[in-house]
Amino acid sequence: MLKRLMGIFSRTGGPVDLDAVVPGGKEGGHGDHWGCVLRTVDEARLVRYLVDITKQDNEPERFGKDGLAFISEAGPVRARVLVRDNVMVSAYPDAAGGAVWPITVYDVVQWSNGVEAQILGECRGAAVRFFDTRYYANRDRYTPGETYDFHMGALAYKIGPAGALEAHSPDVGAAVSFKGAHAYMPADDPGADIDDIWFHSPLEGAPVAAQLAGQVLSGYPVIIALPEDFQMSLVAYAAPHALPDDPATIRPGDDITGYLWLHGCLAE
Repeated sequence: MLKRLMGIFSRTGGPVDLDAVVPGGKEGGHGDHWGCVLRTVDEARLVRYLVDITKQDNEPERFGKDGLAFISEAGPVRARVLVRDNVMVSAYPDAAGGAVWPITVYDVVQWSNGVEAQILGECRGAAVRFFDTRYYANRDRYTPGETYDFHMGALAYKIGPAGALEAHSPDVGAAVSFKGAHAYMPADDPGADIDDIWFHSPLEGAPVAAQLAGQVLSGYPVIIALPEDFQMSLVAYAAPHALPDDPATIRPGDDITGYLWLHGCLAE
């Protein structure tokens, strides 16, 4: 969504220039994840909302020689607007301050704008791939093979009751029930990126509420895996359009499933 809008506004009201690229970097950006929060919106209004954040945050985080990261109002889900040399280079929603996972970093996939990247690694032996929401600030801190603590979060493309899900197991030669399982894997949608996952897990408790860009979100606490008995806990935030017609069908203790955008940042 936002990726199509970057030519409309900058902080100073002029056109946004995305030509400052990193050679060999991944094309695109994470502006399209606004679709997790807002299904339909007037595009110019969304950009004005992001520009307003730059005006309201009087103490932006500085990075690099001329970079500023503006953060929206306090809350468990926020918007980050990245500006470099008075040019908006990216903006994305961020489920901040989640559970901490120890992740061994193996590789970093950098986007061409030089301020965004995805982390490839593992948590206690379980493979994880996620978007680094503060790569702009921490890009020089990673050493391949080293383990770091990351706050992890997720926004849902879709979430709902799991039903009676089964999968065929060649090891036992029969269908195996997923009931009560904590499982995740890369999303199999043709348009999915490496930080998109499918999950199946019991709901650990009642949903929590959050707000962003005038939208009310529901956060669902889950444990998506238990490698070496470590709880890979998440709160998966979902907008109304990502929920079933009757959200009350998502009940604590029941299995839920869905597709998530996984992201995180270094725990300071």
